[in-house]
Amino acid sequence: MRRCDPGLCLYVAHSHEILEDAETEILREFPRQAVHRFRARPTSRDITKINLITIQSLSRNLDMFREKTVDYLIIDEFHHAAAKSYRDSIEALGPVFLLGLTATPFRGDRQDVLKLCHENVIVCYEMREGIELGILCPYHYFGCFDDIDYSDIRHNGQRYDIRDLERALIIPERDGAIIGKWREKAEGKPTLAFCCSHRHADRVATSFQEAGVPAATYLSTTGGAIRLQRREEFRSGAIKVLCVVDVLNEGVDLPFAECLLFLRPTESKRIFFQQMGRGLRHFIGKERCIVIDFIGNFQNAYRIVEYQGLDPYDDIQSTPETTFTRTAKETLHLPSGCVVEFDERVIDVFGRQTLDPKYATRHNIGRILLYQYRKLEDRIGRHPTKRDVDRQCFLDSTFYVSVFGSWRDFERKISR
Repeated sequence: MRRCDPGLCLYVAHSHEILEDAETEILREFPRQAVHRFRARPTSRDITKINLITIQSLSRNLDMFREKTVDYLIIDEFHHAAAKSYRDSIEALGPVFLLGLTATPFRGDRQDVLKLCHENVIVCYEMREGIELGILCPYHYFGCFDDIDYSDIRHNGQRYDIRDLERALIIPERDGAIIGKWREKAEGKPTLAFCCSHRHADRVATSFQEAGVPAATYLSTTGGAIRLQRREEFRSGAIKVLCVVDVLNEGVDLPFAECLLFLRPTESKRIFFQQMGRGLRHFIGKERCIVIDFIGNFQNAYRIVEYQGLDPYDDIQSTPETTFTRTAKETLHLPSGCVVEFDERVIDVFGRQTLDPKYATRHNIGRILLYQYRKLEDRIGRHPTKRDVDRQCFLDSTFYVSVFGSWRDFERKISR
């Protein structure tokens, strides 16, 4: 953009935190007088070469920019661009060059944001590719059993009822389990805790404080000055656990975060990737990101196995041929340096959901069978036999035969 020397550039995002980070990066290439971030209602006299503005402010003040030639329109977190406010802004401004930036181009409603760019993709890197290339740091993921019965919590087909979730999740036993697992896997590491609601975040922060761990909340209702202060305290280590709800899911650069706590049901691939992405930036002294995910029998929990592939495998129809020709490593498909461990009871949850005809595919059950086998192998200290699996696993050898063709075919697969 600096080489093209645009006359007018608009950088648009849906939150001030994203614009703050973008402004810092832009100021490394452009002088201060060429850059302006609108914090309040924009005025014509403030417009300069590069202008950073929220979509909310832009959509309310389109007339101010409509008569100008917008050389560059850059939209961060472009997966939001299917919304009417974005589409209206793009149409009204008619930019010479439109650039969309996002790490999660998939949407739950399946609207195709690529159409807004005429299907023109300049660069596309998967998260796993970023880890393999060393651009992102590896992760160690622990899927911990969450002893909450989600079958009694109301679900509208897309998400759980927040009030029901609060009643189920805000209990002393769960608070103790969260803190205990954090102390076991990541004590002292700067941690982002993703909660289901403001009340839940307040409770988690209070529980950590009562356990002697500096913690605070970071919410949509947290004032701008306090947000800035808490991000700095988190960076300096004065706050060890920052409990958040949605506002830090995307677009904010916190490379010093070394642990992620997933304390709410992960109900979509997009949310999983956004939360994971908050911990994968490199930072001095940071070797890996620890991810502690509390998994119960919530809807689509089994899909977490698919998300671990960190690529669109789950969007590709699996056939017996593709299932049988992939090696065990290809089926588990973990990036270099990454580790994934699921509690045995979590594997049971996955197994029960996968047995439901509306969920089961050869692909997802194949991964679950491999995780189950590896877990048993670690426990008994040798390669499990068919008899071991029948005696000690929730999914017995008949499932291995059904997915892999025969027990011998399965053994050949895992030996490659």
